[in-house]
Amino acid sequence: MHSRSPTAPAPTRRARHRAATIEEIKALARRQLAEQGTGGLSLRAIAREMGTAPSALFRYFRSSGDLISALCVDAWNSAADALAAARDRPPPADHAGRWVAISLAYRDWSLRNPSDFALIFGTPVPGYQAHPGVIAAASRFTAVGVEVVSAAVQAGEVDPGRAQVPAALEVGELWQTLIGGHASGVEGKLAGIALSAWASLLGYLVAEIFGSLRQLIQDTDELYLAHVRTVMLGMGFDPALVHLGAEGEG
Repeated sequence: MHSRSPTAPAPTRRARHRAATIEEIKALARRQLAEQGTGGLSLRAIAREMGTAPSALFRYFRSSGDLISALCVDAWNSAADALAAARDRPPPADHAGRWVAISLAYRDWSLRNPSDFALIFGTPVPGYQAHPGVIAAASRFTAVGVEVVSAAVQAGEVDPGRAQVPAALEVGELWQTLIGGHASGVEGKLAGIALSAWASLLGYLVAEIFGSLRQLIQDTDELYLAHVRTVMLGMGFDPALVHLGAEGEG
């Protein structure tokens, strides 16, 4: 006779109501961010739209900082999920293809979620201090790219000697916190290669989302793919693999 595995009890009506209220608050907050930027977030305004007293919102978020943290966790996890899904589409041994895939997914997610992009990559909210949950979610996002680069180096598709990143770089405390067990043992040069590449892609996306790149270049898709190839060459990817990986996603 087989024993049945225990199942989680169904959420109570009160729990469902609380979850729905939290999602409503976050949805209104995201709309505020889209319309007014990171400096325009106001619990009082959200309460007014919900037809409730501002004090009622403190049962869900003790401060605007807690609400921002919840939005940041959602944004980082959403971006990490998009990159992880893209990473797993090419075969595990196709490291160049995987880097191209996550690079394209990074842009696709950013263009589809400009408010979330602005929240986690734009102007910092004055006085805001990230909660531990935000760091954990950001580490998931960071680890996707680092793991792809690390695997490419181990497979010989990336030669760190081709990169201009200094060999004597030392990683900082935040790097150790973000990476943790995801890719432990990644030395300074490899960390520098990954971070330099990621910053370069981020710079392109900032110019496209916040700047006038779309008015300057008609085909930003093709320009971005060319930028990804340029970044890969700078990282030390085998030049013969760079175009193969890019063509596979083009």
